[in-house]
Amino acid sequence: MKYFILFFSYLLLIQSVYPQTKELDSKYIKNIKSTLSNFNSKEERKEYENYFEFLEHRISLNYTKNNYVLDNDYQKFTQNIFNQIISKNAELQINKNKFYIIKSNIPNASSLGFNVYFIESGLFNLLDNQFQFAAVICHEIAHNQLNHTRLAIEQDAEFEKDFKREIKSIKRQDFLKLIKSQNEVIQKKYDLAEQSRKKEISADSLGYILYKNLNYPKSEYFHLLKKIEEFDQSDKFILDDSIYAYLFDLPEQKFNPKSIKIEKNSLFEGLNFTEYIDKDSIRTHPNLKDRLDWIQNNFQEDFTKQNVTPSAEFENIKAKVIQNYYENYIHNKEYTTALLELMYEKQNHSNRTYLDKYIGMIFSKLYESRKSLKFNKHVAQVDANDKNINKQKLLSFLWSLTNDELKNIGEHYTKKATN
Repeated sequence: MKYFILFFSYLLLIQSVYPQTKELDSKYIKNIKSTLSNFNSKEERKEYENYFEFLEHRISLNYTKNNYVLDNDYQKFTQNIFNQIISKNAELQINKNKFYIIKSNIPNASSLGFNVYFIESGLFNLLDNQFQFAAVICHEIAHNQLNHTRLAIEQDAEFEKDFKREIKSIKRQDFLKLIKSQNEVIQKKYDLAEQSRKKEISADSLGYILYKNLNYPKSEYFHLLKKIEEFDQSDKFILDDSIYAYLFDLPEQKFNPKSIKIEKNSLFEGLNFTEYIDKDSIRTHPNLKDRLDWIQNNFQEDFTKQNVTPSAEFENIKAKVIQNYYENYIHNKEYTTALLELMYEKQNHSNRTYLDKYIGMIFSKLYESRKSLKFNKHVAQVDANDKNINKQKLLSFLWSLTNDELKNIGEHYTKKATN
């Protein structure tokens, strides 16, 4: 009988895939909001109201922009990972969760508190297997269980309250009081950042405990963090100027080498400003090396990399993510980022003719945006003193093109891709 009850409970858990519609999700957020009471101050009440307004708007906007991945394979795989984590960690006492998979090439996931999670599809591209994905979800569930979103909301309310008190105390333009007030506000910012770093470490720790209970290869939690560190530190690609002539010197129009020549603004060259607030001091995420050291020193596990075989389900999803890689960029109107990566691929693998259709699509989109006077929404202005020279050269090239030239490149590559 005991085993039947356990099996039945697990079956209910497996079946708890919650339908995803704009109306139901709006109702879900409103229901959560309605359960909150006993605020410590009017500032805290306001911060909670602002947060739920932001959350509902963000969820709704993603529906409007068709930003969600609703593919059944993604949904079932992700829900199954959540189910396994919850079933192996009974102390979590979570009845349900809401996750949204976003069309994005950024390898990221985040807990928004209140059992709500955003998972960007690019995460599957970064990871090697289902165990590393489970490690990410464990980390985000840990943030949720430790109430980090609630704490952040309440800390923001306290910060707002303190700030108002400081401003109100200045009855006249007393310079010394203003300086003192500014210093206290800045110190508060440092304190909040320090707490955020501690939250990340605590989520790593609880996340590892949740992951360990799954009896998955222990090394994969540690090597997930290693992969993120490698991604963060990876060198940006370098484009050779010759790629422009190779791709854009067409029979119907010639490439002008002057279009990628960047003139430094000598008036401001070498001029640096030191910010009063030290950036490193207000970083909310600890260094990845610190996180790796913390996990290794505090759990004393053997994290030696093991040979792990990804599941067929994971490989299927990863293949879909790779297939949709450039479509995601185009969907999100990240045209310059997509072009930089396409040009880099073409530079190193000129035989990848399937990429031609994306070049055609992007230039056709840019042509349409130029016609509708929205070009500057998708193509930033050139900043001659920006250190990202690859990006600045591309921006310079794109701004140099006429409407007809944008159209010609789009049509050339669209035709080339269909031949």
